[in-house]
Amino acid sequence: MKQREAPKVKEILNNFYQNSKTMVWVYDRDMQLEFTNFTNAVLLHLMDAIEPIARAYKEEASYLDYMRLYGSSMEAYLCFQFATDRKHLYTVVVGPGLLTYPNEEIWKEFRFYKHVWSNKREETMNLIPVITLENFLLNARFIMQTFGLYHLNPLQLADSLPLNNSYYEETAGYADAAGRFRTDFYSVQQAYETERELSYHIQKGNEGSVDEIMTQKDRVDLLLPAQSGREILMYSIALLTIGRNAAISGGMRPETAYALFQSYSIRLQSCRQMLEFYRLTHDALCAFAEGVQTVSVQMLDSYSETIKSCIRLIHDHLPGKVTVDKLADEIHLTPKYLSALFRKETGVSLTDFIGKLRIDHACHMLKTTDMTYLEISMMLDFCSQSHFTASFKKAVGMTPKEYRMKNQRITARSD
Repeated sequence: MKQREAPKVKEILNNFYQNSKTMVWVYDRDMQLEFTNFTNAVLLHLMDAIEPIARAYKEEASYLDYMRLYGSSMEAYLCFQFATDRKHLYTVVVGPGLLTYPNEEIWKEFRFYKHVWSNKREETMNLIPVITLENFLLNARFIMQTFGLYHLNPLQLADSLPLNNSYYEETAGYADAAGRFRTDFYSVQQAYETERELSYHIQKGNEGSVDEIMTQKDRVDLLLPAQSGREILMYSIALLTIGRNAAISGGMRPETAYALFQSYSIRLQSCRQMLEFYRLTHDALCAFAEGVQTVSVQMLDSYSETIKSCIRLIHDHLPGKVTVDKLADEIHLTPKYLSALFRKETGVSLTDFIGKLRIDHACHMLKTTDMTYLEISMMLDFCSQSHFTASFKKAVGMTPKEYRMKNQRITARSD
């Protein structure tokens, strides 16, 4: 999931299932199953029963701050959405939660019973919670808060659960729901296009254009549509994430961009008035654009368009796999010619330049995440953890473990 501290969120949800047996199913925009918080193969057979709920909910739901409870007097499922930006929208299903103890008489009333093998029924029942509706909704609220959605309260839905399992036959109000969804979708598309334009100008270092966008009320309302402090904080952080990524693509050093992001994120959390959120977000996005402009003047302006494109491509692909062959293919040059041109204009080899940026990203991950050394080495495309350790020590003068411990102590003292 492309969300805040995704590895940490997954760990919390995995542990939550161990304690509560409450299942979480996360689907991406294309309704592909992105994540579940359990590993038992028996429960994965329930997916064929869960997916129709997620699909129908996606058609019915308005954008972001909407949730819905499905099921019957015997079982419950809760659906909601979350997004890191308007391009990455996820649909989440919590459940099933059984509201009554299963027996032979009611077994066939559960919507998932056809997807459980008869010889696995007992095992399945031991893996699904039998729970009161109130406790199920309290569990769902904890899960929402794990995703950063503090403004939704599932307990408000307690009276909306249908008395019978008529979900597939419910059509009342569908036309109105579809109309609302189309209206919401149009607004989302407008907002997404505005975000793309904002990202483009930050990447190019066009501070004036960023300032112009952030002083147009209709466009700001699209970017920051929330009414509560918690909601606008979430939207503001999402915009800062867009600004940070665009700035890195524009040539700003990852360490500088992440430090700027962290500084403004901390300041946003102390805001109390809507105007404070707006002004600080505005300042942050302009700061990202100004930083890219400075880099462009100091470095990129002296390079040819070919080398500028090459540097931007490297920033776009990191963290991830970046090779000279891949860059040459995208720029339509031979690897040998691109490498020679890069060294001639920058004074360093293309391989060394990529390696330096990998180390910069590694430094940030070691300081700000709980990712293991193996996970970092894989994400940055080192051939092995030992290769990552050796390369990092050669560049920084200490091992990744020593670097992480040192910076954790510095953080602790500053706190």
